[in-house]
Amino acid sequence: MIITTINNNKLFIQLDSLVSKGIISVSDDNGHNKSIAVRDSNFEEMDLPSGSKKISITIEIGKKTITKTINLL
Repeated sequence: MIITTINNNKLFIQLDSLVSKGIISVSDDNGHNKSIAVRDSNFEEMDLPSGSKKISITIEIGKKTITKTINLL
């Protein structure tokens, strides 16, 4: 289970286990895209673009991909 929280325009992602290698990508309804590499971690934090009403999160770990959409308003 992956837990996501948004606070003060930051996205906090708690992964359910230690990830040796993966990618977290976030895109919003205004066309902004951002990706970070995950290495030997189970917690990541990302700044979100301001003015977004909806974001899509894609987490790729090995052969597994998880996608989640969050409405911000």
